[in-house]
Amino acid sequence: MPEKQILEKGELINNTYETSFFIGKGAFGEVYRVKHKLMGLQAMKIFKENYVGKSNLEDVIAEGKILIRLNHKNIVKVYEINTFNKNNREFYFMTMSFVSGESLSELLKRKIYIEAPAATAIMIDVLEGLSHANDHNLIAHRDITPDNILLSYDEHKPMGILTDFGIAVLLDKLKK
Repeated sequence: MPEKQILEKGELINNTYETSFFIGKGAFGEVYRVKHKLMGLQAMKIFKENYVGKSNLEDVIAEGKILIRLNHKNIVKVYEINTFNKNNREFYFMTMSFVSGESLSELLKRKIYIEAPAATAIMIDVLEGLSHANDHNLIAHRDITPDNILLSYDEHKPMGILTDFGIAVLLDKLKK
């Protein structure tokens, strides 16, 4: 039997976010497209209860804390880290910019081959985002995979946007 999703279409979270639809799920949570009552479309990542239960709460929100510090066109922008209650259960969530497109992983499932200029442009975007994270905020991503590279098709060419800093760390902590 398939696992039931946490949110349903039209559900209101904290009197601020209206659920539009389920986008997908990963190891740590489910992602939804939501509409913020003032700021428009965003993505909401709801952390799985078993992940929260096994983790230090500070670790659960560490990804959001890291991403809030980052402001670059090739890194997904985080807006809020918070909780909501549903059916007497507390859920932790993070809202971020909604990227209209797909992951690099999804593109690779559809296409066996990506032309060199397009692949190069996507990787340059990712490297610019990583450079910003490393140089200006001293953050190591540590999980660069096709699933964690989003492709925005809002411009004349696909733009690579880095996401999912779930196991990222501050570089000074790596030195210890």
